[in-house]
Amino acid sequence: MPELIEVEYYRRSLDPVVGEKLRSVRIDPISFLRPPGTPVSIFEHLIGATLTGTQRRGKLLLLHLADDDGPLGDIGLRFGMTGRLLVDGGCPIDRLEYSSGRNDPAWDRATLDFGTTIVLRDQRRLGSIEVDPPLHGLGPDATEMDAVAWANIFQGRRKSLKGVLLDQSLVAGLGNLLTDELLWRCGLDPGQPAGGLDRAAISHLSNELMVVIEELTRRGGSHSGDSFSLRSAGAICSICGCPMEHATVAARSTWWCRGHQR
Repeated sequence: MPELIEVEYYRRSLDPVVGEKLRSVRIDPISFLRPPGTPVSIFEHLIGATLTGTQRRGKLLLLHLADDDGPLGDIGLRFGMTGRLLVDGGCPIDRLEYSSGRNDPAWDRATLDFGTTIVLRDQRRLGSIEVDPPLHGLGPDATEMDAVAWANIFQGRRKSLKGVLLDQSLVAGLGNLLTDELLWRCGLDPGQPAGGLDRAAISHLSNELMVVIEELTRRGGSHSGDSFSLRSAGAICSICGCPMEHATVAARSTWWCRGHQR
């Protein structure tokens, strides 16, 4: 389940490719292109262009391309639930939680040849590739948020706190594992209305999010949180000693502790 941490790993793995020229693009199947019905020929004007840099916005990875006259466009890569980025066969992530342990080239959906080969390998085919993906539907990246920005987003919202955190149109980059870890550490009920948080709770959430991202990035991914081992029946919360509970919140499987998450 690539969240902003995993996509940032992918982005950094492309640093050695910056400066190389795009030689070819292969998409299999064609339905992996977005918007649906887009022809592969949309890449024609980018062949021969130089990769000038990369950018991550939430879970979206952007490859910036230009020629001698200036920018030509971006290639956007989305990774869905099981997408991995391979650079000359290597990947910064060995496997993703909740996906198959297999590493099957039959799952290669998009291949970009820069001299270095970049492959988006996606078992469930929920990712996509797009030329010049629109960004207007994405909220600010979660790493760019401060307490004031969070307060503005939460204000007056009756939607569940977890639902707001997962809404990519409001804040981009958080997924199920990061959100559960954050709320567990902050002692916040994932089902409570987001608009009910007071200033102190919002400040705590804002500060703790950056700690969580930094720690889990260092440890190896969104699955490395302190609460991850507690996501099973019979688990006991290591903070307060109460049983962990399982529920569906914001249409997502959610593990939380009724004892201290209020």
